[in-house]
Amino acid sequence: MQRGELDLLRQFEDLIDKIDIDEIGIKEKIKAEVERFKKFQQVVLGSKEKITIKDIDIRNYAKYILREGREVEKRELLGCLRGKIILNNKQIALGIIEP
Repeated sequence: MQRGELDLLRQFEDLIDKIDIDEIGIKEKIKAEVERFKKFQQVVLGSKEKITIKDIDIRNYAKYILREGREVEKRELLGCLRGKIILNNKQIALGIIEP
């Protein structure tokens, strides 16, 4: 990843706390990831430990996806965002969507 892309991702992480996120879509994604991890643990590691989804910090999950996620995961995340994101002079800002 190029330096400019990293700078934009860092800016986006800072703004994620201000963005209205479609939490239902994100929660479904998290639930699917937890189920996948649980299956991995059971099959590969032979674990019988129960994994539950309790208090999920949606915004921290979004930041994690921005930092560590694959390109397709980042696209999915962007699909769950509400609002207008404006890129101007290499700076990301939040815009208001007018009805």
